[in-house]
Amino acid sequence: MNGKSNAAMDAHESKILIATSLTHYLTHFFILIFPALVMPISRDLGLSPGQVISLSFPMYLCYGVLAIPWGYLSDRFNPRFIMGAGLLVAGVGFITAGQARTIVQLTVFFAFIGAGCSAYHPSGLALLSMGIRQRGKALGINGLFGNLGIASAPLVAGVLCYTAGWRTALAVLGGTALASGFFILAVPFSVTKDRDLQKGTLVDEKQAAGLFLLLCCAMLFSGLMYRGFTVILPTFMEAKLSGLLAGLQERLPLLFKTNPLQKNVHTLIATIITSGVFFIGMAGQLFGGHVADRRDLRWAYFTFFVCALPFLILLSFLNGFYLVLSAGCFAFFSLGMQPIENSLIAMVTPPRWRSVSYGIKFTIVFGAGALSVYLVSFVQGHYGLNYVILLLTGYLSIMLLIIVVMLLCSRTTSIRHEKD
Repeated sequence: MNGKSNAAMDAHESKILIATSLTHYLTHFFILIFPALVMPISRDLGLSPGQVISLSFPMYLCYGVLAIPWGYLSDRFNPRFIMGAGLLVAGVGFITAGQARTIVQLTVFFAFIGAGCSAYHPSGLALLSMGIRQRGKALGINGLFGNLGIASAPLVAGVLCYTAGWRTALAVLGGTALASGFFILAVPFSVTKDRDLQKGTLVDEKQAAGLFLLLCCAMLFSGLMYRGFTVILPTFMEAKLSGLLAGLQERLPLLFKTNPLQKNVHTLIATIITSGVFFIGMAGQLFGGHVADRRDLRWAYFTFFVCALPFLILLSFLNGFYLVLSAGCFAFFSLGMQPIENSLIAMVTPPRWRSVSYGIKFTIVFGAGALSVYLVSFVQGHYGLNYVILLLTGYLSIMLLIIVVMLLCSRTTSIRHEKD
């Protein structure tokens, strides 16, 4: 690289990173609000948790399948406009969902939230992968903000539900989405079309196509695992830590006994613990970004998932503090691999189709992952929470086999970023 590559990000790169990080935070924050609302909505509408989880299927489906259309628009026009437009659509969905009175209305309006949130990944990651010289570092920082959104969503939702109810929570989020969308549209920046600032290994076009196909297969099961884990985690923690939660309520009677919404106390504490798990995962994003700029991306990808596997298995056997720690370590590796995965996609796809490439990824990860909502609901209802963990372990095991095939198919190639 030239001498400029060693410098800190310039003002234009900083604008890209700030805008994409904000939108990444809000995207995951908005889409992960729902799992923390399952129990409050269930109690308010007299439905089982499984029924409430099921109504989120169209939201998660739209979150995934609309990524390719958004990606196409992003490749044709300014990706910044696509990011801002997505936030506006999500804002409309939140405000209308807060006014919904029937299950059908809730299902439709939550689907709007998913449609709006689906705009970020193809547009934001294209901006990052093409417009910043230190790609791995930028993706790691950006990923941290996404994880911050994941981590803070259960906490904020729990607090809002406890203090004001779930309908007010949705109205507040709707206003936040609209304001943020207009802000993104007002920030002036763009990237040069069909050009990457970060360079690296030149991968043969035919081999690159094969590697991208294998990545897509791995990401299919990654999406099933990711969505299953994030959907079930608040409920899993509330159920597995029921004794601990009851003990905390007994020790803090003055905080809980006079609140008219005290039926949500266990949900509040469980969502705080869930947020703690995702905060541990935040460090994984920074570490993954560091690794992406310095190691062979294929082997780094494989290693992160190998490290995640034992911690996922242990969730079925542990309780108390060790359960929370194991969940956090699983989040560290399973979420920390994302800068590596996104760097791999950038290395095997041409810049002119970068947004569409990320759109394909997130259609697979989030669209196919939406199926996990129904699968988790079915397995939980018929077999119990521990079998949900077994299901997620199966997904991860299949992913590892696919990555091994990818390593064998590219055994004579080293795929890595150009060093500073």
